Amino acid sequence: MKTYIKRLNWEESLYLAINKLIGKHGKDNEAYNPDNKPFAVFDWDNTSIIGDVEEALLYYMVRNLSFKMEAEEFYELIRKNVDKKDYPKEFNNLDNQRVNIDLISQDIKRAYEKIYENLDIFEGEKSLEEVQETNYYQEFVSKMLYRYRASSFDKEAEDPYCWMSFLLKNYKTKEVYDLCEKAYASMIKEKIRLEEFVSPDIKSAAGRVSIKYFVGIRPLEEMIDLYQSLEENGIDCYIVSASFIDIVRAFATDLNNNYKMKEEKVLGLRLMKDDEGKILPKFDKNYPISIREGKVQTIKKLIKNERNYGPIMVGGDSDGDFAMLKEFDQTDVSLIIHRINSGFIDELRQKARKGSTRYYSQGRNLLEASFIGSKKSEGYNE
Repeated sequence: MKTYIKRLNWEESLYLAINKLIGKHGKDNEAYNPDNKPFAVFDWDNTSIIGDVEEALLYYMVRNLSFKMEAEEFYELIRKNVDKKDYPKEFNNLDNQRVNIDLISQDIKRAYEKIYENLDIFEGEKSLEEVQETNYYQEFVSKMLYRYRASSFDKEAEDPYCWMSFLLKNYKTKEVYDLCEKAYASMIKEKIRLEEFVSPDIKSAAGRVSIKYFVGIRPLEEMIDLYQSLEENGIDCYIVSASFIDIVRAFATDLNNNYKMKEEKVLGLRLMKDDEGKILPKFDKNYPISIREGKVQTIKKLIKNERNYGPIMVGGDSDGDFAMLKEFDQTDVSLIIHRINSGFIDELRQKARKGSTRYYSQGRNLLEASFIGSKKSEGYNE
């Protein structure tokens, strides 16, 4: 059998299936028709890369205070579309008391007001380094990351929950790209780790809290090679992500890394913008909302047409990808990155474990930022 992708750390049966797929649908097939090209679709976060671009950007923005909002505006945003009930018990504060968005948002607002008054990019005279030494900065960082982990979407809210993207309110697209370039360059240098943040011992509404947060982001050589091999063999390769489209495009199209994807082939959530081109914390309803079944809608509306066919291959890692992994009859290979997350995706993992000829599981070692030649992952693997 002719091989099209590098061996690297692919799981054996998946490696063989991908090579077979490219031979069947690519330019080497005598029936290949460039006017009716096949296509493949992949999720981005924790599928195409190690880590999550929005979570990496959130970490960078919070640590570097990269916001374009005043305190009241910020306060309203961190409460937007949030369930008001108490958080689950695993998010109790260090005194084992229940916490909720009302309490945590008060503390975040108070800390942000102090930052806004003192930081030189806002209304103050202190440098970022000076502010980072203060209790109110430590309070802000720990409770923002805690708020991200602990808060759930209010199911009665009109729009699906997409809080991290909303934090880019008042940014323009070019500014988002510039911010992401700085953030990703910084995060790639960070040691891959699970970092614990503990709020300082100061008077607060929510009390002291502790939260663990995954830090780091890495490209995956196997996925880079796969996408390039598909394209070189006449198979269009698309990304359909549940992250904000500008954030994903900033990484996927960046010439400083090896993905080098075309912007029009990277799709994701779209936000409204005002007359000046500034981002608003609202979804653009002119496009499918690419979350869960919305990924299928995105493929059908924005990719699939009378001049192509597929997707012949789909890749994902979670329940957010379940629908597109199983929806299309023309899909020959559904790639599932093995993670320790439960839900509907378990149904497809079980099929992969039983030797399905459509569903395949690929293991990885998250903290080593690499695939491993196994169907199951090893080590910490959230």
